[in-house]
Amino acid sequence: MPERRVSAAQIESAIRELRGVCGARVVADESGLIQEIHVLVEADRNPKQAVRDVESALLAHFGVHVDHRKISVAQKSQSSKHSDPMRLRWRDVQIAQEGTRAVVSVLLERNGAVFRGVASGVRASTQIPRLVASATLRAVEAAHGLCERFGLEDVSTTTTVGGYPVAIVLVSAVRNQGEDLLVGSALVRQDVLRAVGLATLDAVNRRVSAFACDSEPQGEAAAMLPTEETTNSTI
Repeated sequence: MPERRVSAAQIESAIRELRGVCGARVVADESGLIQEIHVLVEADRNPKQAVRDVESALLAHFGVHVDHRKISVAQKSQSSKHSDPMRLRWRDVQIAQEGTRAVVSVLLERNGAVFRGVASGVRASTQIPRLVASATLRAVEAAHGLCERFGLEDVSTTTTVGGYPVAIVLVSAVRNQGEDLLVGSALVRQDVLRAVGLATLDAVNRRVSAFACDSEPQGEAAAMLPTEETTNSTI
């Protein structure tokens, strides 16, 4: 099938939207046909899967079939990925239904240790993103030994920037010296709830180290359970 002629910039933009992709470069000939595609991915991304993702994305977005031999993938080093040992990273979100309520558990990871945050509220589609953000804040607090330092102000999943959907989270941060408003954002790729969690981390990750600990960090081994007070404060 002949390749449909689209700009290199369009193709690079679509590839950068794929999970784990850090950068993309497309080389085309004078007629616009793709000759090479170079992709940089995170250290934990499987290169063969990344190639398949690129092939599928270009076919789905532009109807363009690219021979996999034209796609080269480079990975970031592990040391680059974990250059900040204190930085929390998104791991997973789990949602359980209990009648008309939803219980959201968010798992964050740091240096192999897993931290859980839990939030529950009315099982409404408009509330689930808020619960994910709240549970993410609880997990951040658990990881840093903090108690009720972050409050969720607002969550938006309908904002677009340059035509791309973006999740935006507004968080209040309370310290003895006063309070701040923090904002974080993340592109919505394939999973809007993951984007909400990443936006929440983006808001607090760089600021949380300035907070004095209230207690010892509580990892997964501590079997943290949501108290009634925590549950009621999430909505």
